[in-house]
Amino acid sequence: MKKYSVKDLQERYDLKTRQSVYGRLKAIEAETLKEGNKTYVTEDIVNKLDQLQEHLTLGGSIKTFTPTVVATVHNSLDSVNHSLDTNSQHTQLNLFDQLEPLLNPLIDKVAEKLTLSNPINHWEKLDVAAEKRYILTSKEIETLLGTKPKGKEWKRGAFLFTCVGKIGNQNGWKVTKI
Repeated sequence: MKKYSVKDLQERYDLKTRQSVYGRLKAIEAETLKEGNKTYVTEDIVNKLDQLQEHLTLGGSIKTFTPTVVATVHNSLDSVNHSLDTNSQHTQLNLFDQLEPLLNPLIDKVAEKLTLSNPINHWEKLDVAAEKRYILTSKEIETLLGTKPKGKEWKRGAFLFTCVGKIGNQNGWKVTKI
């Protein structure tokens, strides 16, 4: 296991002060080794520092840096004669791959908001609701029109909304085309 001193790191990254090296080590939450009065880091730490250096070179900042995670996965399989066969497989896990299942629904929602929509789409939906005699909740109407209906009867555009009771904790509204 190769060890790198603070002076080695200072030269490697062309840093003027030891404090700059310690600042980067703190930013990546690196644990250092001490031998006497000298501080060292391992190759794993240097790999993270190399990633940080590349991030900084590309215009990033220390605060926006996220290191790539490398993991080793060990699979154990029983062979036909019931002896244990261990198979090691090294896989580099990209942080995005790990977060992709969480990010995709958010990306879809953002894309949906950014997609240019038909400006009369809400009127067409109300037209269908009136034709099929749907009862809409106050929240559904607010989603379509941007405002909640008020009173027992409420007019908006070419539609009359009549309160016909409750759906859960919200008023139910019959939609009629005027």
